[in-house]
Amino acid sequence: MDIQQLRYFLAVADELHFGRAAERLHVTASPLSRRIRELEHELGRELFVREHHHVELTSFGDAFRGRAAEVVRAFDGLHDFARDHADAELCRVGAAPLAPPKVLDAVLAVYGEIAHDVELPLTLAPSAELLEELTAGHIDLAVVHLPAGQADLESLLISRGSFGVAMAADDEFADRPSLTLRDLRRRQVLMTSAKVHPSVVAESRAMLLEAGVTRLVDLPHNDLVQLSAHVLRTGALAITVLGDDLPATRIYDSPAFRVVPLDEPGMGLRAGIAWRKTAEEHVPGLREVLAVLKDRYEDNPL
Repeated sequence: MDIQQLRYFLAVADELHFGRAAERLHVTASPLSRRIRELEHELGRELFVREHHHVELTSFGDAFRGRAAEVVRAFDGLHDFARDHADAELCRVGAAPLAPPKVLDAVLAVYGEIAHDVELPLTLAPSAELLEELTAGHIDLAVVHLPAGQADLESLLISRGSFGVAMAADDEFADRPSLTLRDLRRRQVLMTSAKVHPSVVAESRAMLLEAGVTRLVDLPHNDLVQLSAHVLRTGALAITVLGDDLPATRIYDSPAFRVVPLDEPGMGLRAGIAWRKTAEEHVPGLREVLAVLKDRYEDNPL
């Protein structure tokens, strides 16, 4: 038995639906179901009654839920215990490598202004992983793509980004000053893996489908080098974020490519920060830093 099994069990107990619990945990339903079956085997008792399109707790599962929740709370509290007894004041920051660097720069600058004695150990990981780490209490503040998509997290938008369409330099659209999603209806459009941030990818996919773009090619990765190679070799299009300080901009900064701005006011990449609702009470400097960031960016994102 391990703590992750208990987290999985509690998510299904809350949702009473394996699919929704898997989405909440950013995993697929198959490993989620397997880990819970392993837990039931170890306990020697069934936790759920599983029927077609219906899941409910057994009487034992209902009793076990309270004990499991206590264990998870106690486990997560060990991080706070360690921090509270550390010699140095810490705010553990996570940052998504594909998020605009200016967002992390803004956070670090404000901390340096008003809480310069607080150490800021940095974790780099995709947005989806950071949100999970944030919920579990392993980090205190995360620079991620938004929306955060979790009820127990607060978030603040700091940066808005526009999209463009990346293509080979000799593409039929290469001379266009701009494109709309409806212009792409006849074309293949590459979709990167949703693992980095499921809600962002799902939102983009929904907008493409609504505009009639149905030839979507799902890639099993988020490797920008492979993505650009796919664009050149197959003639497909790729949606990319515009911005001089972003990795994608450097990848497509070559005579072999052309990036045409996407004229879709309702579509854009949002980035900012997320934190646990209770973190302001005990993370050094966080309440004051958040107040400054909200004052600067809440009504005027970068």
